[in-house]
Amino acid sequence: MVDRHCRAAAIVAARLRAEPAIEVMNDVELNQIVVRFGAGETPERGDRLTQDTIARIQSDGTCFAGGAKWRGRQVMRISVIAWLTDEAEADKAAAAMIDAWHRVRRVS
Repeated sequence: MVDRHCRAAAIVAARLRAEPAIEVMNDVELNQIVVRFGAGETPERGDRLTQDTIARIQSDGTCFAGGAKWRGRQVMRISVIAWLTDEAEADKAAAAMIDAWHRVRRVS
């Protein structure tokens, strides 16, 4: 199960890294991912975009990711831990996160 969660986290991180203006802030070696939205924006705008994207992800209900502060900036924290999570679920979660980001970016 631990190996599966680590693989799932790596899948999510890779999908997020491939998107413009999404920054994975940590080396994903286990099941934890730290993400910031609005890379290249002012720090304050990045904070707002990150918070807005987290809110949209949470309201969608496909997956859950929480907010946190890291080095004084707003980030999204993902912990891959649900016992049923596999590669297919990781792809689904990453797609929901990317869709939320695209929606936030369109209205911001």
